[in-house]
Amino acid sequence: MLCGVLLLLTLCGESTATSDLIPTPVLTIQSPDGDIIDCINRMDQSSLKNPLLKNHMFQEFLSHLVKTEEEGLGWQVWHASGTCPRGTIPMRRFETNSTHNKNNPLISDAADRATRGHKYAIAQIENQSFYGTKATFNVWTPVVESLDDFSLAQIWLVSGQYETNDLNTIEAGWQRDAYIGTGCYSTHCVGFVHISSIIAVEAAIAGTSIVGGNQFDITLQICKDPLSGNWWLGMGVDFVPIGYWPVEIFTTLSDHASRIQYGGEVLLYGNTSGVSTITQMGSGKFPDKGFGKSASFCNIQIAQENRTLLPLQNFNFTLGYTLRDSYTIKKAHNQACGTHFYYGGPGPVRSVSVRANRISFTCFVFVVLFVFVV
Repeated sequence: MLCGVLLLLTLCGESTATSDLIPTPVLTIQSPDGDIIDCINRMDQSSLKNPLLKNHMFQEFLSHLVKTEEEGLGWQVWHASGTCPRGTIPMRRFETNSTHNKNNPLISDAADRATRGHKYAIAQIENQSFYGTKATFNVWTPVVESLDDFSLAQIWLVSGQYETNDLNTIEAGWQRDAYIGTGCYSTHCVGFVHISSIIAVEAAIAGTSIVGGNQFDITLQICKDPLSGNWWLGMGVDFVPIGYWPVEIFTTLSDHASRIQYGGEVLLYGNTSGVSTITQMGSGKFPDKGFGKSASFCNIQIAQENRTLLPLQNFNFTLGYTLRDSYTIKKAHNQACGTHFYYGGPGPVRSVSVRANRISFTCFVFVVLFVFVV
């Protein structure tokens, strides 16, 4: 297995994995990267077993979206081996002893997580009511030296605070390596209702960007359905629905988000000798290298209560980073991308050379949900 898309749910700091009993697949697909993709009936997915969803009405389409045919075949590795039938969802198979069911809480608060090896370079808007966002960002293969570390790029929708035990976050993006030892991975956990038969929430992306060469990007959108209240995740410029987070599982995010963040995050645990590991963010280049060399977020839009999408330049936003010599972020503007930013960096400098292929994983796309309730 090379890599995959992850779904992570943490509820009240406890693991919310369901039973290890996996529904009988309608079809099984062997991916070229070694993954096994099971096509299961979407009504049998673990998310719908959440007690909070006892009276939940299954939503097949976003209420204000015209139904369109699913598109996008070819950008995930498993697509080369087949597709799942309509009415089913693709799930990457896990071994029964795999590490996708851990119960250490992962906190989506930069100030707290940075003290435990989490480093950031992010843009943030806050102090308003937000109902979704859309952004295009390129996919890279940053060097990740340790199996315990990771490097990711994502969007955060946040409400509440960890300190007051009412933090809710939704996070979506791509990741290299996995959240080892944190939370509950994948659609085997309750929380996210998977709809798409085309997009596997745990499967490897087939393309990545090359420094100074071809760029490979993804467009993700998270939006709140005005009728059901569910938070929907879609992909592509025209919003191909992937699935949704039911409104019933939220507290402070049940109506709107109070802040949105965009950017990169790495985890630097360090090795057994106490020496920091080398983990790159984005392309591994600092933001001043610009387009084609630095990682970027482009065409950023924010949804208002009436679901109108406004460009980032209409909002006051701040840029921040937690390890200046290793990872930074820089604002930019042009006609193609509007107000956007570059982010990333090479990570801590060490005299010992690091092989770029130390870990053979490529990038992951993943969706993450954290819910902390009193």
